[in-house]
Amino acid sequence: MKRLCILLALAAFAGCSEGDRGGPVDPRVTDASRPLLLMTFPSVPPFSYRNEAGEIVGTDIDLARRIAARMGRELVVEGANFNEILPRLKAGTADMGIAAIAITDARRRDVDFSEPYDECGGCFLYRKDGRKPRMSQISTCRVAVESDTVDDLYLCLHGCDPMRFAHVNEALEALEKDEVDAVFFDAMQLKTRAESSGGRLLVTPLETRYIYGVAVDKRRPDVLAAANAVIAEGRAK
Repeated sequence: MKRLCILLALAAFAGCSEGDRGGPVDPRVTDASRPLLLMTFPSVPPFSYRNEAGEIVGTDIDLARRIAARMGRELVVEGANFNEILPRLKAGTADMGIAAIAITDARRRDVDFSEPYDECGGCFLYRKDGRKPRMSQISTCRVAVESDTVDDLYLCLHGCDPMRFAHVNEALEALEKDEVDAVFFDAMQLKTRAESSGGRLLVTPLETRYIYGVAVDKRRPDVLAAANAVIAEGRAK
């Protein structure tokens, strides 16, 4: 009987939540007065960019505001370079990241992802008077890419040693100066750039397809649940 009591007690203890056992609970979850901190890369229109007034706007920001509203929280938006977003979430110094972030298994090791909310892909942007890039000849083409992105990885897997830039705008400047033959990046942004170039720049068909999700600090299941609910509501409309 004594052995049975001990086993039952251990089982009950194992079933307790972290909070039930008196363990640490992230105050961001329990304190409803704390705002949600969104990290974004404000250089990817129409997803996230700065308007003429310098405000960060876009469809990604609209999604974040709906998530915050569902949770009854204020939203604080902070712009950063793309490769800073996931490390901030992993470190627990931000709550969520929305910046056309492609969902990958490698990234899932550091952050949680919501259900997909959009999809797009990568393509090449090149000068009309220059060389049209082809993946079959990519090893002989000067291609610029934003470092540490899925686009960077894709090029490497296909035998290309791209010219890496910390920011895609730097890659686009290199293209304008004829320092590279093409830029490989998110098709939505490159198409926007081509449309505003007066015909000087062209884009290729999609080379890749990937899905975007809201990246969430693993300590914030409340944010993940709210994001999934908002995305589900959007699909139902």
